[in-house]
Amino acid sequence: MTILRELIGSQSLVVWIVLGAIGFLLTWKGANIVESTTSKISDHFGVSQAVQGGLIVAAATSFPELAIIIISVVVLGDFGVGAGALIGTAVFNILVIPAAVAVTSGDTTTTQGIVYRDAIFYMVAVLGLFGVIALGVLGTDGRELARITPQMGVGLLVLYGVYVILLVGGKSGASDLKRTESTNVPKQVGLFAAGLVVVLVGVEAMVSMTVQLSEALDAPSFLVSVTLLSAMSSFPDLLVGVKMGKAGDKRAAIANVFGTNTFNLVAALPIGVILAGGVSIGFLTSVPLMLFLFYTTLVVVVLAATDFEITTEEGYLLLVMYALFLGWMTTEALGVTTLLAESTLRTIVT
Repeated sequence: MTILRELIGSQSLVVWIVLGAIGFLLTWKGANIVESTTSKISDHFGVSQAVQGGLIVAAATSFPELAIIIISVVVLGDFGVGAGALIGTAVFNILVIPAAVAVTSGDTTTTQGIVYRDAIFYMVAVLGLFGVIALGVLGTDGRELARITPQMGVGLLVLYGVYVILLVGGKSGASDLKRTESTNVPKQVGLFAAGLVVVLVGVEAMVSMTVQLSEALDAPSFLVSVTLLSAMSSFPDLLVGVKMGKAGDKRAAIANVFGTNTFNLVAALPIGVILAGGVSIGFLTSVPLMLFLFYTTLVVVVLAATDFEITTEEGYLLLVMYALFLGWMTTEALGVTTLLAESTLRTIVT
């Protein structure tokens, strides 16, 4: 049971939807504060644009997803809610954000660093997570469940540490900005902390709405979180990307996408596993989703590597792919398709 439900008790579904909408607005506002303060602090200390976009801002804008996985494990006791949100966020980010930047700001140029470092390492992160899930089957008696231990979670965190070293230690990690002396660092740190609190409150409301919708629709909470909750939590990332694109910093917007997704899959998700003391997930559920994520990522990488740009037309193609993903998840929830069988969906347990 969520904290919000303990406080206000049973309410109608309309009330929970309204509370979820309020939570979305709070998350949006809080994430904006977190992103703005981290950028100003980074500028003050002369942190390079590459490190800002791929690491600092990426981690900051991913705080809603980190909050979701922590709340789902610690408060709700349902790892599936957090896992669904993170996987759905990864799909949303890799398809919708580059598409939105290209559509709103025109053809979006990339760089060799973005393609051959950020994008390729993100694919390694996806394969690493898939490998951990596959190895998790060895710890169970059958094929349907995969047991992911805290030690495996630590292994994924080590993988993220390698990404940080590559990003900070590479040529692009060198500072290409002058320090901004006018920034009031203590004030920005205080605003940053306040933004985190606002995000936590907003995420709690959105998670509560997700749980209530799942019960009302008699649908697995994983499916609701992989679609609705993930899109709501990713909206701040979308706004940051579009803002960067319109400001002429399209490359940083694309780098932020890969950095955010890398953080979500090999930092936020393992933290949830460690906090839960290990989790068991539906192997037959995760395989189709991980394959879809891998191949959509491959499409984006190929598009980004072709002439090192993502055109407006390719942006519309990515939006169509995301619409197909939502359609697939909807048919699964309605029982029209069974690639994600209900029996395996419901095996996502802590």
